[in-house]
Amino acid sequence: MKISLPNKDSRGLLIGLMAAHVLGTLFAYTVYINFSSLGDGYQPEDFQRIRTLYGSDFASTVLVWGVYYFVGAVLPGILAPMFLGMLVALLIWRAFRHIYAYVDRKIFWICNLFPHFLVWSGSSSKEQIVIICGTLVVSFAASHSFGTRQSIFSFFFTISALGLIFIIRPNYFVIYLTIFLNSLHANRLNASVAGRLSVGVWILSLTLSIFTLLFFLTFHNTFYSEDVVNFMLAVQDSFLSYETAGSNRTNIQWNVLSDFFYNALWGIPQGFIGPTFFEILSKPIQAPAFLEGLIYLIIVFYLLYKLLQLSRSYRPLRLHILLFIFVGFCIIFASYPYLIFNPGSALRYKQSLHPLLVFYPLLILAYYRAKQHTDRKTKEFIDGY
Repeated sequence: MKISLPNKDSRGLLIGLMAAHVLGTLFAYTVYINFSSLGDGYQPEDFQRIRTLYGSDFASTVLVWGVYYFVGAVLPGILAPMFLGMLVALLIWRAFRHIYAYVDRKIFWICNLFPHFLVWSGSSSKEQIVIICGTLVVSFAASHSFGTRQSIFSFFFTISALGLIFIIRPNYFVIYLTIFLNSLHANRLNASVAGRLSVGVWILSLTLSIFTLLFFLTFHNTFYSEDVVNFMLAVQDSFLSYETAGSNRTNIQWNVLSDFFYNALWGIPQGFIGPTFFEILSKPIQAPAFLEGLIYLIIVFYLLYKLLQLSRSYRPLRLHILLFIFVGFCIIFASYPYLIFNPGSALRYKQSLHPLLVFYPLLILAYYRAKQHTDRKTKEFIDGY
């Protein structure tokens, strides 16, 4: 399904996105870098050293460094990440251009102008590559779910994007893969049995599946002790080993399995906000990040609420939406330790989920409004004829 959008609106959308991402890169390398590090800070000239360090091991660091090595060979300095930032803008425009008339534009632009999103989609980092790949995947999944015919090239680029996400951020790969596979098979499932079940039945089924999995895992002797605790300690050490990181949280109780579940109650929402209220009292410079995080979390909950409403009223997307929310929650729950030990890292790492938590719901809701508008116009034409 394609919606005709006036050329001036489409051109204005592209220009606005391009301008925002160019300014985002400039802000990252002239202002933001003076207050916080820019993550890995990939530099093309360091590629040979890193490749020698890792040897024949194919690591995500080598892959991402290789991207900036080849782009940086043509575009030196900040021009390389700026070019990739403009690619992010181009992909967002491509995803929304046909249904922009049906998008909630206030939320769309708020989410595209979040300072940290512009910083991390415009600076050399793993997050920048995952945002590019994630935007490709959610664009394909949303349009395909509403019957838009995809070219073989689009399918190939989406598969390639999924492969890169798997290498760079394997913990988030599962949810990206879920919506991709759902877009390919949800219509057939709904045509058989999935669409006939109520929302309550699906929620009950998905909840029972969690308890069933946990029940079988109890037969694995180390799952509830060594495996999880070792994972917890490894994540903690990956942050606290950097003594120069001044914003590290060193007062988190993090020794036994119960700590993993207890800290999830505050760690998941706080991970998306970044700094806590008491941290901004001691470091007022973090206040803008705290305010941005609150707005971000409110918008995510609002979009998920709208998706749940849609799942109740529109059966063909019921399984698609509920499975997306279910798998998304499970992945975030399993990954939240990476968000709690350092607020700066939390603000960075969550950008890998921005295409999923923001762009994908906006696309699904916009495509649905466009479908409703098209169906209504078609009915009016038939009735008038």
